[in-house]
Amino acid sequence: MKDKKLLIYGLGTTGLSAIDALAEDNTLYIYDDNAARMESFGASLPVYEDQEIDLVVKSPGIPLESGRLVDLAARNIPIISDVELAYRISECENFVAISGTNGKTTITDLLYHMLLDGGKTAYMGGNVGIGILPLAKRAKKDDILVVECSSFQLETVINFRPKVAILTNITEDHLDHHKSVDAYRESKKNIYKNQREGDHLILNIDDPYLALLGEEAEGALVVSTAPVRQDGAFLDGGTLYIRYGSDLIPFMEREEMLLPGDHNVRNALEAALCAYLMGVSPKSVRETLMHYKGVDHRMEFLGEFAGIRVYNDSKGTNPDSTDVALAGLEGPIRLLAGGFSKGSDFVPLFHRHRDKIAGLYLFGETKDLMAEEARGEGIEEIHTFETLNEAIKAATDAALSGDTLLLSPACASWDQFKNFEERGDLFKTLIAEKWGG
Repeated sequence: MKDKKLLIYGLGTTGLSAIDALAEDNTLYIYDDNAARMESFGASLPVYEDQEIDLVVKSPGIPLESGRLVDLAARNIPIISDVELAYRISECENFVAISGTNGKTTITDLLYHMLLDGGKTAYMGGNVGIGILPLAKRAKKDDILVVECSSFQLETVINFRPKVAILTNITEDHLDHHKSVDAYRESKKNIYKNQREGDHLILNIDDPYLALLGEEAEGALVVSTAPVRQDGAFLDGGTLYIRYGSDLIPFMEREEMLLPGDHNVRNALEAALCAYLMGVSPKSVRETLMHYKGVDHRMEFLGEFAGIRVYNDSKGTNPDSTDVALAGLEGPIRLLAGGFSKGSDFVPLFHRHRDKIAGLYLFGETKDLMAEEARGEGIEEIHTFETLNEAIKAATDAALSGDTLLLSPACASWDQFKNFEERGDLFKTLIAEKWGG
């Protein structure tokens, strides 16, 4: 992209990486709804004041209804995110895009390791790892660029066309941003809207919405923990299979995987199918899965202390993610939850797991709402705290041998932390201080 007049809207990590990627060959203007942030940026680039521009590069988390974006859209000026921009500036022809409400980080990271172990030159970025723009400029034509895509990034897709697109599941999330479930779903569907013959869409049809979408999306490959007859990947009798064309390949036994739970079987199947489509042998895929331990902050086992098993699931940022975490553990569980509200309903979560939850330790912005909804579902031991620190101290003091202590907040971290990583790191630090882990 050269000789364009561009507005960088939002001066966080994405905005700064866009400036680095574009400044040499284009005329840039900057704007941020936070005046203090814009002022602290200095005078190195001109502030946008209704100059003529060709394109807006928006930081993903900024709603399209914010500030000047409404007027810019009304003037038919294209507004894109870093994922769309990466596609436009990269010579790479092998974008792989992963999105969904839950599971996308594990699949992205697992697929990246499968590709590397299979001898491919691959990069991983987007909503995980490092930003996508530096990688987009580095990746060569035949390399593979694995991108975790959020709904925020996908809502402004125009030309972005991944060679393989994966949708893990689509449940209610980010309603504070998208305003409705339908709008959230439509943003996710943008991941494959530009695909052509020779490209692939992989859908987890254990998810009810994606099962319906599979009937709409012609030629989609399917993944399930039950046997399927369509091309895709599935579990049958403890064996993981890939089916593609005339090939039916049993590539490993479930018991050989280190990752626990049905959700991780689906994650493995989606990653394995994609790796196979990108030229990695089933034997190599199996080797990766036999040694892969998962990502930090997603059901990360911290150890057993005085008979108490401790898990860090700080990446559980919505009720469905926490539901998966609770489903994979035996009770009694002392659950630490709470944080920034995204407009979620916690009642189904507490209803399903009320007999397993021995104690709730709620913190942050959503603590009172969560306490009320948990009480309505018959959970009796409920404690509320202003901070995670206080909740951790109370939960660790109360835990008994045989209990499981789980941080799975079911909420975003933004009320008290920069991100879920910072929240999880605090949990790990305080657990280590308590038990010397």
